[in-house]
Amino acid sequence: MAHYRGQNYPTVCPYVFYRDGGAALDYLTRVFGFTERMRTATPDGAVGHAEVQLGESVVMIGCPPEFVTPKELGEVTVGLYVHVDDVDAHYGRAVEAGARPDEEPTDQRYGVRSYGVKDPEGHQWWFSQPLTAG
Repeated sequence: MAHYRGQNYPTVCPYVFYRDGGAALDYLTRVFGFTERMRTATPDGAVGHAEVQLGESVVMIGCPPEFVTPKELGEVTVGLYVHVDDVDAHYGRAVEAGARPDEEPTDQRYGVRSYGVKDPEGHQWWFSQPLTAG
């Protein structure tokens, strides 16, 4: 874990670009349960850089001016895989908050239960939990 300006950072932090950083932060916190840990603004008040956290993981948010979203491109350009304690409960909260998952929670042959969902700008997210031996 790295330390910078009083914050802890995991070894790898995805940096995901959005056209509307404010809307992305609202969605990630309200729908996926992330906690906003910092936000900086551009001179016009838009999000310049932000960070959200879930457990020990940090996802950085940027809003470059020339960015084209995956939704606008018509294809997924990044996939983020997030482990949660209870994938079925996470799925229920996400759907209740307005998410439109690509699939319901499903037991996968590689030992996890997971579901997939795209955020409003088209980034692919998967949420999973390990299957317990029964």
